[in-house]
Amino acid sequence: MRHDRSLRHLLMMNAILAAGLIWTLFVVTGPFAVTADAAQYRSTRASDPPAQALTGVGNASARQRKQMIDRLTEIETKVDEIARALTSGAVKVKIANVEDLAIDYGRLAEIIQSRK
Repeated sequence: MRHDRSLRHLLMMNAILAAGLIWTLFVVTGPFAVTADAAQYRSTRASDPPAQALTGVGNASARQRKQMIDRLTEIETKVDEIARALTSGAVKVKIANVEDLAIDYGRLAEIIQSRK
């Protein structure tokens, strides 16, 4: 009898806590929305961002985006340099191990015939 009574009390407390949690989720505005909103920098407050926005967590995504754009710009310029070098004809190819290159002419002829 004692176990049934304590189980009933535990189930009752669980139901009350669940109802309170559901009530706070749907009816009461949580304190998390206020703190998360305050952590973001809003450009309408001032013309320049505050010092903590430039170095802190609040502007980390903008700094990371800028770093990624800078790196992509560097890669783009290097690819353009390589493309210019290839199209200008300034690239010279030197094969040093000609004797090591062996061509199987029988297999090459089979491949050419199969492509026709």
